[in-house]
Order: sequence, then C-alpha cells, then structure tokens
Amino acid sequence: MRPTPAITSTESIDNAAKRVIISLNPKAGSGPSGQLAQQLQEILTQQGYDALLETDLKTVVALAQNAVASNSLRCVVGVGGDGTQTLLLNELPAEANLCVFPQGTENVLAKYFRLPATPEQVANLVINGRVARIDAGRITEATGDSKLFCLMVGCGVDAAIVHQLAANRTGHITKMSYLHPIWKVIRKYEYPRLLVSSPEWGDEILDARVLFIMNIDRYALGISMTPKIKPQDGKLGICAFKKRGLFHMLKYFLLLLTNRHHKRKDCVIRYVNEVHVRSEDMPDAPTQIDGDPCGTLPVTIETVPARLRLVIPPTTD
Repeated sequence: MRPTPAITSTESIDNAAKRVIISLNPKAGSGPSGQLAQQLQEILTQQGYDALLETDLKTVVALAQNAVASNSLRCVVGVGGDGTQTLLLNELPAEANLCVFPQGTENVLAKYFRLPATPEQVANLVINGRVARIDAGRITEATGDSKLFCLMVGCGVDAAIVHQLAANRTGHITKMSYLHPIWKVIRKYEYPRLLVSSPEWGDEILDARVLFIMNIDRYALGISMTPKIKPQDGKLGICAFKKRGLFHMLKYFLLLLTNRHHKRKDCVIRYVNEVHVRSEDMPDAPTQIDGDPCGTLPVTIETVPARLRLVIPPTTD
C-alpha cells in the first residue's frame, strides 16, 4: 500500500520505542470497534510491543505524556473517525505520533492518505510505518479560544448542518443521519455574506456565501475542492462560492461532485497561510472543523506547518 504521492518527506520511528496506546471511545467499547481494537492490542502484544487499550481520554493523554518523556512512545492509535483524530491532535503532546485506525462514517483523513483498516494491517503500520510531519490548521475565535484541525473548516450552511446534526444526535452517525439535518437547515437558511480577508491580499475583501478552508484536498464523498493544496506545503486552500440560496447550493454541490466548480466565475479558489472570516449579516454564524461543531464567527484560520505527526505506510518502489 502506497501513501499519497503528495508526501515529500518521512521519518523513521525508533525501534526501541515499544509503548503503543490504543485510544478507544468508551461508547464503542462493547461494539465492533472495541472488538477490533482488542484484536489490534493482542497482535501487537504478541509481536513484543507494550500495547495498552484505554477508553478514558485523560488517561490516554497522561500515558502519552509519560511515554514521550521516557522516549518509549511509538504511537497513539486513534480508533474512530475524523473527529476522533482531531480530538487526539488537540489533546496529545505535540511529540506524539498518531496512527489512525479508521472506524468512522467517512474517514476522510484515512482515505486521503490510503491508510489500512483491519487490525492486522494497522498492526503492520504500527510496526513498519514511517512518520510524515503533516501540516495542521488552527481556528481561533474572537474570545481567543482556538482548536487545531486536520482536514478543513466550514463556514455557513454546511456548518449549520453539522451543528443541527450534533444537537439531535442520539447514537452512532451514519450517512443517513445527515438527511434530516440537511433538509431542516436548507429550507430556511439565509446564506449570510461571509467576508473573507487575508494579510496576503492587502485591503481586498472576498464576499462569499458558502466557504471552505481546506488543509488537505479531500472532503466527504471524495470531493476535491482545492487541488493544489499539499499536506506539507504550509498552505491552506480557500474554496468560496459567491451566490446564495437553495438552488445555487444544490448547483454548487453537483459541480463539486463532478469536479467542475473551478471553472465557474462565482467560485473563487486561493491558497494562503492565514485568513480571517466575519459576517455583518450574521455575526455569530456557525463554523465546523473536520465534520464536528466548532464555534462561531468571527474567526482567524491559519496553517500550523508540520504539527501532525502521522504514521503512514512506508513507500515501496
């Protein structure tokens, strides 16, 4: 299995580092994900690794901090979807290597980097994988609160859908779980003007109705929004749509599915290090990161080069 060709450099993992912490959401402990995590633990233990399976996030973080301090941490395995990986990115020490065991609905991060999904394959990744220092992003609200993200930030209607989904969530999310929140939001959403600026543009203000800020070039359903963005280039990709309303939103969605959005004059794609987003029409318009609710506008979004230490398969010629 090959990693994406966009990776330009990787690092080896110290063979003496034998501690592997498997982080599992407690709600998934008795389900299929929990069983797969236990299988991974057993395989790694049989291979001579000090593999621990833990469902409490605070304990995971404490174990990782201690293992980093003693140079014994090989990696933390995040069992779950994109939200799980983003949570670990924010909570773990910056020196910790993150290995993804994809168990979510979309698994965008895992699909983009072509990461394996069985206990045997993930165990092989832990043992033989290499570390790629991947850019992360940071979103900061007016209050000063900030979060790191792996994939993207959405501002406007898609963020409203994510917030609606979270408000009504009762259990495991599937693709069908989005249908009701989508319908409920798009029927009455007002599509406020999103005012986008950047120190790299001078005084120019970009006026958008739907806005995505991408850290990697992949969205749900395999959609490519900003094709020139690379995981190690220190840049964010902006994809902004300028027209409002349900008709235009559906049109934009079809254009994205068919990869024809970049040909439209009402679609703007740019690449920046830092961007600011606000709205006068809806000052507290919602935002989302990596498919989970975040905060509200105004926000500053910036790249954090090489912040995510991601375990990927070794390249083979």
